[in-house]
Amino acid sequence: MSKGSFVYWKHRFKYWYKMFSGTSYYHQPLGMGRRFVPGQLDGYFSDMTGKADWQGGIDNDGISYIVLSNGKTVYFPVMLCQKALGHWDLWLIHGHSEDCDGFLKIAGWLKNNQDAIGGWDTWGALGRPPQYRYSAMTQGQALSVITRAYKLTNDITFERACKNAMTLMRKPVQNGGVCIYDGQDVFLEECPGDKRDTVLNGWIFSLFGVYDYLLLFKDEQIQAFYMQTCASLTKYLYEYDAGYWSYYDNGTRRLASPFYHNLHISQLEALKKIIEQPCIGSMQDRWIRYRNNSIYKLLAIVVKGMQKLKEPDAVISVE
Repeated sequence: MSKGSFVYWKHRFKYWYKMFSGTSYYHQPLGMGRRFVPGQLDGYFSDMTGKADWQGGIDNDGISYIVLSNGKTVYFPVMLCQKALGHWDLWLIHGHSEDCDGFLKIAGWLKNNQDAIGGWDTWGALGRPPQYRYSAMTQGQALSVITRAYKLTNDITFERACKNAMTLMRKPVQNGGVCIYDGQDVFLEECPGDKRDTVLNGWIFSLFGVYDYLLLFKDEQIQAFYMQTCASLTKYLYEYDAGYWSYYDNGTRRLASPFYHNLHISQLEALKKIIEQPCIGSMQDRWIRYRNNSIYKLLAIVVKGMQKLKEPDAVISVE
């Protein structure tokens, strides 16, 4: 679909309207998880329960898929992981067997569709170069799903899937992985590329997956890796502060949309419960003040809107 076509822009404005109006499946408010307990493999860090209510396509095996604006059908692993985590929390809250079944169905899909080096193709299906097809966010959220599946079922195949996923999580971007090592710093890249451009929400979701892994498997190397990326996150957190709003990433420094600004705040609420660093709570308080300032919020919306018009996405999903 050409970026200059009427149909393309019709899709774009429909997508943006749903995002800003709060009616988009992909941009539902994500507060802190209602059953999250630090130090326990219980509820998830973020409230994904709304993600369980998928209204799009479902195949004969009961697995959800998306249809892109170019008509291509895609099984998008991030969406599936979040849907699974939504079912998990709903099962913990209400105890309905259909939510447990929904969770295990997706966990099984993740296990069966993990490739030989431990990953799930996230960006290749959307047209990115094959060397950048993986995502740390996918690896992290898949780890959060399959660690819980292993805890629930004691199925050793889930254990193998966890360990394979963690192997890829630690693989450098230049070798086809999702991790950037820079001296003592470790960055977990949601969207790997030629240059580091670490997306904040993706980094935190990735880190959550490593944390969940360590709740089940004691591994000194993984523990050291986790501590390194935690230290890097707290060290560079200030780079995501625009002075009146938060940045989505720290390379191109695109401003966060209201949805992602709110997500940053709720992620930091969970993060400060597992990382005892004052800067996390301080930054969260600052970003809450920005959100409550009507002038800052209006400025952020205007700036973000201009960014969207200047650099629209090449491929979008159709709900």
